[in-house]
Amino acid sequence: MENPSYHRKTPLVVTEQMRREIAGAVAEIDLAQMEILRRMTPAQRVQMAASMIADVERVAVYRLRQREPELSEAEAYRIVRTGLLEYERQKRRWETIWAD
Repeated sequence: MENPSYHRKTPLVVTEQMRREIAGAVAEIDLAQMEILRRMTPAQRVQMAASMIADVERVAVYRLRQREPELSEAEAYRIVRTGLLEYERQKRRWETIWAD
């Protein structure tokens, strides 16, 4: 399967705002951190990424259960992993149906 975005028919125009955003992102790069990452094995980098994802999930579950304490931890993880936006849409839809 080919991704059509790889075959642009028109050239990408880099605006001044895009240039400023790229420059800002580059300015935030910590060269010492880049050197540490460069020395890590691919397995170590994958482990670090997985750890960060797990941390973000834990925080999202914690915040969701603060807002909705009736949710079990397992249910909160399911919601976080399948997408909070879809959960919120479904919840609003049900609230609208039951409000009638």
